[in-house]
Amino acid sequence: MKQVKSRVKDTRLVDEKRKRIVDGAIKVFTKKGYHKATVRNIAEASGLGLGSIYDYVKSKDDILYLFYQNYMNSFYAKLNSADIQLEDDPKKRLLITYRAHIDVCFELEDQVMLAFTQARYMKKRYLKDILTREAEIVAKFKEILLEIGLSDGEADLTANNLVSSSAFGVLRRWNLKGKHTREEITDFLCDVNLKSAMER
Repeated sequence: MKQVKSRVKDTRLVDEKRKRIVDGAIKVFTKKGYHKATVRNIAEASGLGLGSIYDYVKSKDDILYLFYQNYMNSFYAKLNSADIQLEDDPKKRLLITYRAHIDVCFELEDQVMLAFTQARYMKKRYLKDILTREAEIVAKFKEILLEIGLSDGEADLTANNLVSSSAFGVLRRWNLKGKHTREEITDFLCDVNLKSAMER
């Protein structure tokens, strides 16, 4: 993924401050949206001075990219965890992987909403990079589906469906909360979206 330039050379400090910046940005973007948010707002929410924030990013565009980078990497890391990779049975691995993807959506609920609503503000040079990371996540699912025995076309469509449907419980939370538990939603998604692969 692209590297956002920083004036500070201490990578540990850069990582620490950027985490604070992203956390602050999530609060501000959730409340105001990207378009109305200012770097000053984000600096205040991050507990950083307006001057010092520019030691770690050059612009609000950089902050939005760092948010998406952090968001997509959370999914990628979960899908590459040892407990998933060590499962030999592809059907069991598919189930574990899909449930893990759904879990991350629930864990990053506000970030999922932001990711779906604020992507239009992403600069093209950054958007291409984020979409490449998402394609790598789709490829993880496709690889398992091919191993199960789906054709290339079926595996591609199913993998894309699994990645997008994982966010169902979050995107429909306005209607589902209070009526269905997280576990009920997860079980429903697994039953509906994995049926054809599991019957192979």
